[in-house]
Amino acid sequence: MFPKQTQYDLVIVGGGLAGLVAAVSAREQGRSTLVLEKGRSIGGDGNYVEGAMGVDSYLQKQQGVQIDRTKLLQSELDYSHYEASAPHLKKLIDNSGATIDWLHDLGVKFSQVGGQGKSWPTIHSFAGGGHAAVQVLFAKAQAMGAEFAMSVSAKQLLLQNGHITGVTIMNEATGQTRDVTTTDVILATGGYVDNPALVQQRTPFASRLLSVSDGKSTGDGMQLAWQAGAAHYQLGAIQYGGGAIYDRQQPPFVHMASQLAAAATQEAILWVNERGERFVNEDVNDNMCHAGGAILTQARTFSILDQAAVDHLTNVGLYKVVGNSPVSPARFDQLQAEIDHDTTRGAKYLTQAATIEGLANKLHLGKLPTTIAHYNQLVQAGADTDFGKAAAYLTSVRQGPFYAVELGVGMACALGGLRVDEDNGVLNDHGYPVPGLYAVGNDAAGMLVGDTYAVTLPGSTAGYAAFSARNAVQHLA
Repeated sequence: MFPKQTQYDLVIVGGGLAGLVAAVSAREQGRSTLVLEKGRSIGGDGNYVEGAMGVDSYLQKQQGVQIDRTKLLQSELDYSHYEASAPHLKKLIDNSGATIDWLHDLGVKFSQVGGQGKSWPTIHSFAGGGHAAVQVLFAKAQAMGAEFAMSVSAKQLLLQNGHITGVTIMNEATGQTRDVTTTDVILATGGYVDNPALVQQRTPFASRLLSVSDGKSTGDGMQLAWQAGAAHYQLGAIQYGGGAIYDRQQPPFVHMASQLAAAATQEAILWVNERGERFVNEDVNDNMCHAGGAILTQARTFSILDQAAVDHLTNVGLYKVVGNSPVSPARFDQLQAEIDHDTTRGAKYLTQAATIEGLANKLHLGKLPTTIAHYNQLVQAGADTDFGKAAAYLTSVRQGPFYAVELGVGMACALGGLRVDEDNGVLNDHGYPVPGLYAVGNDAAGMLVGDTYAVTLPGSTAGYAAFSARNAVQHLA
């Protein structure tokens, strides 16, 4: 449905987490605000985030969590190979705790704060998940008078003498268009993870990448901005979610809660390539983006488990905590049931055999028997002299039946494409702002990373979405 008016102080393109924060912030300032959401539901990928990054928040102060901001900044700049903008990253870090506190004061509830794998303890987990946080913000924005136009997209930014003057919008159901007048536009469209052509520009491995986004993050914001004169900035990092079940028949989100997927990727047992050779320290999944990169160095990747491992994970407990989540279960109590179900229905990604040789023959993994024999020797010796996996995670593969799970790489989001200043103003090729145009959330988050998503700063996607949205509104003319 088209909006009620034809003129607004601010138009926000995208109704995800960043767009909702921007709407609340704008109404705090008394600005007439329109939010355009091309889909039929609100929240975007914000519905699925686990928590938001913060430093010196109320919750960290309560729990005595102290982080040296200077060391954190230096660590993240080193991690990005200095492709991240130091002033931009510093401003996020310095304001992130206050952003968490602001969300908390609005009614967003946080259950805990801590780290993920080997990371800084910065992720504030949303009580009830991202969806709960989204609903609080949506209700708040509506109560404060922000207008939402659902199933309406932005097709073109209108300019006069280089300044934003409005937006051409389209009703997604009817195809009808009209112009809305405004002096300021905030792009909050979620990045480009659902645009295969743009993903292909960023990585040559697109065929094995599986988007677990909401399907709406198609790079709309950057393409609108490019048409308006914005610089083509680096397509930043793709957030690889580590290994994921490579299912050619069902969409990736089907397996997001799968215990089989978690066992195959998180438990650091044995990964092999298309020849049956081990190629990496499987404990790499403590950094899910590094794990994704490692998997994509091979033409195919299989996670190998034996029945002893399945029994242990199902009935006793995990070998290692789930490294890319703030919450880890005590055991995978449905793992055996999932395996039995998938085997019965003939799932192509899961192969079972009574012997190692049988498994190798089914998948044409010629070197698998030799690889497993050598790996079991490393386990017995208690030292991974090949790739350096911690001795605590060396788990033998000896008891049949044996299982192979084929792995692809999940993508939660893709960052970048636009260059912004420290006020989140969109910049042109000469490094100067396009007056009245701002980008927030994933549309601008390429400023924070290099070629690898900042897993070491967990919660940074949602944390930056909230910070950048408030930052942009606070600097509107």
